[in-house]
Amino acid sequence: MVSEGVKKRVLWWGRFDPGYSRNRVYISLFRKLGWEVDFFFVRISPRFGDVEAFFRRLSSKPKPDLVWVPVARQRDIAAACRWAHRRGIPVVFDPMISAWDKKVLEQKKWKAEEPRAKRLLERERRLMAMPDLVCWDTSCHVDFCEKYLKVPREKLRVLLTGTDEQVFRPQPPQPPHAGDFRVLYHGAYLPLHGTEHIVEAARMTQGMGIHWDFLGWGAYKAATEAKAAGITNITFLDKVPYTEVPRVICDHDVVLGVFGTTAKAARVIGNKVYECMACCRPTVNEFCTGYPPEASGCRAIKFVPPGDAAAIVKAVVEYRDDWENREEYFSAAREFFERHLSMDVIEKQLESIVAEVVK
Repeated sequence: MVSEGVKKRVLWWGRFDPGYSRNRVYISLFRKLGWEVDFFFVRISPRFGDVEAFFRRLSSKPKPDLVWVPVARQRDIAAACRWAHRRGIPVVFDPMISAWDKKVLEQKKWKAEEPRAKRLLERERRLMAMPDLVCWDTSCHVDFCEKYLKVPREKLRVLLTGTDEQVFRPQPPQPPHAGDFRVLYHGAYLPLHGTEHIVEAARMTQGMGIHWDFLGWGAYKAATEAKAAGITNITFLDKVPYTEVPRVICDHDVVLGVFGTTAKAARVIGNKVYECMACCRPTVNEFCTGYPPEASGCRAIKFVPPGDAAAIVKAVVEYRDDWENREEYFSAAREFFERHLSMDVIEKQLESIVAEVVK
């Protein structure tokens, strides 16, 4: 913790959303660590953000000790590094995703051998080489960045995603709901999430007293709804305010994670996993080596192979058949979250990272 009177200053740079979950978590942790947090929102062109900073007289403001380029802002890296490095200020980039990975490996829009894919990969390699450190949400992404984006291991760090614990936290105890065993998927409809496999799992459990709810948004929502046509135990819930999501989570027994068959799906710990475990709900999820090793022994996590609807069903049924012990699952979820995924854990990671890069 930085003491009062010697506060350091971090400048968040780029065209980004400060309300996005990962950004909000880190902004709050910087402040908790005693840092002053400033923002330079690029208005015109990320490519020439340093030129814009000149005309907006950014240098006339107090000099930051660190420049932070947040989630997925590859377009802001070059200008941020030019501006910061001229002034002897280190830069940390928090990419979360790789543009090349998304286009080529996840969405499969381009083949790796295509010239445009090769150009994108070379460009991303150049950009990733510019910051002083690059932070990723899991050790799997660190491995990916070293292998494909050619960033030296010594410039890579793990910084877990976390969640807003002022919002996602244990809710007042509720009596067990009557009727079907309730399963929730919430979040974006993306290829890596594998919602089509959840739909198939629901199809396989019609008549078994298990109901599957979907709460989310995204480009693949319509396709997911189309796949679910005619399935009697699926409901697509109306959108709720962000602060109401914990209530929805706690209206369900089990919350689902990520099940996609893309390479990226095997490298992530979904936001929904942080959120449901913070709210004391167990989860079913595709295995990712980025989970803490203790996850394999946690009662509140069941891992399944990617894209395997039958395995999802098996895991959900195992929970249901032992639901007289639900309080043990609830407490195991929260305990695992506090020990391995909480803001306290991530605060230590961030503190170590900034102490290393800011001499």
